[in-house]
Amino acid sequence: MKNISNYLELYNEVKSLGAQDMEKCMQCGTCSASCPLSQGDNPFPRKIYRYIQLGLRERLRASSEPWLCYYCGECNTECPRGAEPAETMMAVRRWLTIQYDWTGLAKKFYFSKAWEFGALGAVALFVILLFTFFHGPVITDHVSVNSFAPVYWVEVGDILLAAVLSAFLLSNGIRMYRFIMDGTKAPLSLFFTEAKDFFLHFATQKRWRECGDDKSRWLKHFLLVSGYLTMLTLIMVFLRWFQVDDSSWHFSSLFGYYATGVLLYITVDMFLGRLKKEEMIHRYSHMSDYLFLVLLFFTTLTGIMMHIFRMAGWPMGTYVIYVVHLAIAVPMLVVEVPFGKWSHLFYRPFAVFLATVKEKAQNPSVINYNEIKADAGDAFTACMHCGTCTTVCPTSEVALYNPRLLLRHIALDRATSETVDQVAWNCSTCNSCTEHCPRGIGFLDVIRSIRRKVADANLMPRVFDGPIRSLQKNGNPWQGRREDRLAWAGDIKIPSYRESMEYYLFTCCTTAYDSSSSRRNHKAGVALLRLLEYADISYGTLGKEENCCGDMVDKLGAGDVAKDLQKKNTEMFINASVTKILTVSPHCLNTFVKEYEGLENIEKLHYTELLDESIISGKLQPKGRVDCRVTYHDPCYLGRHNAIYEAPRRILQAIPGLELVEMPNNRDRSVCCGGGGGGVCKDDFGKGSIAEKRVEEALTTGATVLATACPYCLRILDAAVKKRGLADTIAVRDVSELLWQSIETEGNKTIK
Repeated sequence: MKNISNYLELYNEVKSLGAQDMEKCMQCGTCSASCPLSQGDNPFPRKIYRYIQLGLRERLRASSEPWLCYYCGECNTECPRGAEPAETMMAVRRWLTIQYDWTGLAKKFYFSKAWEFGALGAVALFVILLFTFFHGPVITDHVSVNSFAPVYWVEVGDILLAAVLSAFLLSNGIRMYRFIMDGTKAPLSLFFTEAKDFFLHFATQKRWRECGDDKSRWLKHFLLVSGYLTMLTLIMVFLRWFQVDDSSWHFSSLFGYYATGVLLYITVDMFLGRLKKEEMIHRYSHMSDYLFLVLLFFTTLTGIMMHIFRMAGWPMGTYVIYVVHLAIAVPMLVVEVPFGKWSHLFYRPFAVFLATVKEKAQNPSVINYNEIKADAGDAFTACMHCGTCTTVCPTSEVALYNPRLLLRHIALDRATSETVDQVAWNCSTCNSCTEHCPRGIGFLDVIRSIRRKVADANLMPRVFDGPIRSLQKNGNPWQGRREDRLAWAGDIKIPSYRESMEYYLFTCCTTAYDSSSSRRNHKAGVALLRLLEYADISYGTLGKEENCCGDMVDKLGAGDVAKDLQKKNTEMFINASVTKILTVSPHCLNTFVKEYEGLENIEKLHYTELLDESIISGKLQPKGRVDCRVTYHDPCYLGRHNAIYEAPRRILQAIPGLELVEMPNNRDRSVCCGGGGGGVCKDDFGKGSIAEKRVEEALTTGATVLATACPYCLRILDAAVKKRGLADTIAVRDVSELLWQSIETEGNKTIK
């Protein structure tokens, strides 16, 4: 079901950045269980592995968890397959750095040493040439740095450099914010109250105290950051006092000695640690891990040398080493700070800050564990959190929805409005999760229970208000007038149902009130009517007396509305002495079979079953050629919900000239169109949707026609084709249209 090319592309990107043995992960969760920092809401590294394995690029890009890992290596030690989760987390951080950077330079620097060293060299050359041609007076009888490099000029340069660095870091930080906080609404006050988290973690990385055997890492990090910031402050704020030519003492010198001392010590200590590889954290060090330390070390060393040369009274040596010092420091700041290893000193505390804000911005859920358990039975105790449900869920690829995590939030009593109440509406009720769950958990019972509780609290998404009001007023969700329910048939007069007729034709509301530009469902409905007439099948309907079957509102949790519709239709069927109901929509079929009481003695069948029987019995004999390659999309409510897979295929295979080819995901592994569970009401079902993914899969077969047997699928897949501009490449058609095309072409019988 998953897009293999997407998976391979993301997998290779992360692997090229240093990830090790990702293919060994079997999602057992040992890494998360052994990690001292992993929590219920942030179960890394397991979740990150899963995103990579499924090719979920957007999910990975929106993750803060890679930054929350402090790489103690405990997960590596405990992994039963010998994988390297910590290395993968480190590689993902490099990948995320590339994603945040809008310039594309971070990607070039990580993947090309030539680009990185070339950029460093170019900036260094610029600094050298700048001082070669634009330096101040060169005084040689004594040291006069302020003449060679006037303070005012350097201050202007500092301001420009600070502006450039701030622009790059802040713009990348804004992208990071948008990725992580997408869809989260947090009050402005929360950002101010939690800002302390950013500054605290920026200065100390105190979470290191909870991670690994070396409890002094946070202190080393504090010394590094404090030394670095002290030196920047002296240069950019107190330069007039710090850059002096005489030997008079100024208090700023103390800070200068502190900065150079700790930077020299820490850079050497960290470099040797990576070189010796004594700790697990340093086994697979990337070039970028060394480069920043080397540049920082030589920046500090040249700064010390300049101070020594100045104190020794060596003018030319001081001026030369001054330029060398800047030729190392400026490239480090311009290249490594916003695009390289240094950026993690900003991204990590910012991720901690955003994760905290996101967590505290979540509102309490209106549901609780006991209520959902009463409705869903043993779903929570049966679940072993293998993640199969999420793996096979098509919605999880395009929307914020994870069946396994949904269950976990509820079971651990940490459900929030954002993680459960709102997320539950993204489910299309396709039933792929239950179909493939090794424990047979009824996920849809959980979803329906959640939705009922949310609907009862008057918190149902507003997009469903219109359809529900229309159902209550007009008996359909599409604002159609009751008296126009049969207008779709055009000049074909559908007989009024009489007790002597064999079938009651129940028209789907989506067929009756098709508002799409192509009127695809009207055309499919007309084709079905012509086939019924051609085969001399006795049928009728009661037209405006019909109401919607109630499938949509039942799945939305509007129980009272669903029961009212069921009551009215049941009375209509019984009063009319209906013995067989022929449905156009699989959703109607499923609802009549599984949700209605009082229809036990009435036979229900989908139109494809009747057409299949008619071809077998000889009532329908498709003889006209329909020369095209067709791939068939299994509607979820016809296939997984009611196990009707072969009847539509036999119909297509009976059409002369038609070549039926299967998509990789067919029958019980069919990818949902996204229309079930109220999805057909959403305005954005054709934008970045699973319907578009399904169309892409259909194109891989070389088919020119994508056939289906459901009004929802017909509407949504047709919209997806048009949205992608593929109308001239592949057409969406109902099975009945293709069958009628064959019979009409052969022309054995005239239809009145």
